Amino acid sequence: MQPIRFFSIALLLSSTWASAQQQYEEYPEEDNLYTSYASSSLSPAKRSPLPLILAGGAGFVVSKLHSGRAMSRLKKKHAKDQKQLYTQYYNDIYTLQEQLNQYASAAEHYKSLASQIQESAELDAMQRDYDEFKQPDLDGDDRISRAEFNMYVKNYLSNYPGLTEADYPRFADFDHDMDGSISFQEYTAQMALMVQQADMEARRGGGSGE
Repeated sequence: MQPIRFFSIALLLSSTWASAQQQYEEYPEEDNLYTSYASSSLSPAKRSPLPLILAGGAGFVVSKLHSGRAMSRLKKKHAKDQKQLYTQYYNDIYTLQEQLNQYASAAEHYKSLASQIQESAELDAMQRDYDEFKQPDLDGDDRISRAEFNMYVKNYLSNYPGLTEADYPRFADFDHDMDGSISFQEYTAQMALMVQQADMEARRGGGSGE
């Protein structure tokens, strides 16, 4: 009983499917909306490019965002490094300027010290010359008369027996203005001239010895 019933149901379903298939094939193509929609939606050539555009645009925006952040970090780092470099440069310049100021101050100090030493030496030399000038000045008027000069030469030569009057300058050699007395200025000028003449004679003597 059951095999006969199952066979009847299968035969009915088969005839129904064949009828539906025949009706579908006879249905006009232009009225088949579902077919047109399915073919258009499933056709790769007619798919909308909007999703691809949106996806590409999103990727470009994300890429630009990351690139902008990286560039911003690089600019900040460059600015920081540049600031440190400028700061170090100005610090070095300031330190160098301070050292130059110290060197200039030290040089000025040594220059002043040398000038003081020279002045002191000149004062000492002048003092020695003045002390020598005062030895013949018996009356203390800061001038050497002819009588005082001759007395000094006589006493001087008596202390050095090997010398004669020709070995000592004459009164006229010191009395440059020929007023009958020798001033301290005339004395120092003549002594400097005598030292210069002695140096020249020593050089000539050294040259002839060679």
